[in-house]
Amino acid sequence: MPQGSVDPLTSACFPLVPYANRIAGGMFARGETKVRLPRNFPPETSSLHGFGWQAKWEILSASTSECALEHRHPGLGPTPWPDDPTDWPWAYEAQHRVRLGRQGCMIALEVTNRSNSTMPAGLGLHPYFRRRPETRLRFAAEGVMLVDEASIPTGMIAPPDRFGDFARGSALPGETLDHCFAGWNGMATIEDDLGAIALTARGAPHLHLYAPADGSALCLEPVSHVPDALNRTPVCMTVLPPGCTSGLRMWISAHPLD
Repeated sequence: MPQGSVDPLTSACFPLVPYANRIAGGMFARGETKVRLPRNFPPETSSLHGFGWQAKWEILSASTSECALEHRHPGLGPTPWPDDPTDWPWAYEAQHRVRLGRQGCMIALEVTNRSNSTMPAGLGLHPYFRRRPETRLRFAAEGVMLVDEASIPTGMIAPPDRFGDFARGSALPGETLDHCFAGWNGMATIEDDLGAIALTARGAPHLHLYAPADGSALCLEPVSHVPDALNRTPVCMTVLPPGCTSGLRMWISAHPLD
């Protein structure tokens, strides 16, 4: 991240908590309650990536090879809440750890429900990788979710090779990819003329791939749920009783050409 920058989009990786990707229209229903969230990334019409990526985090510990950070969201206090709240009503505590070593890096993210009622929770990590004309991706998944013009899933799931035969290794297509690959096996490899980058994750059954057509970025995002899950597939969300914790880990290593 550039010295002095406070823009998460300039970082190598940022955390997604307490949900990942988009919530359509910044609104979802929880029983009879409609929760309205800020549209936090104009001109997006959705609420994007939760709160952690734009929040200030407290440094719990730091060394030359490891750091631990914490982010707390106060929520709206004990239930019952006001009708149709305009903020994430649950209190939570998130911890984020980064460790560097000879093999590469490990990044961990956890969220703990600090409210007095059950909280739907989701996690993700948003790393940026190098992208070159020779770049090829290799990973396995069960299917890819098709999306509308607002990048919200349409409900249609295509075969995983819809945009490339990534199971065998494929170059990126000429069109923009901003799609979730469901049923991911937790492993991915980026190969190019400089070598290979290996990614593995635990606690992330889905992989969100962002690769704009202009070639400016490449993101392989391990996530615990699909986009707009709070509206479309709430069962994808982790259900956290009060005091309970959910976690996700990602490992990245780089290997030069033989």
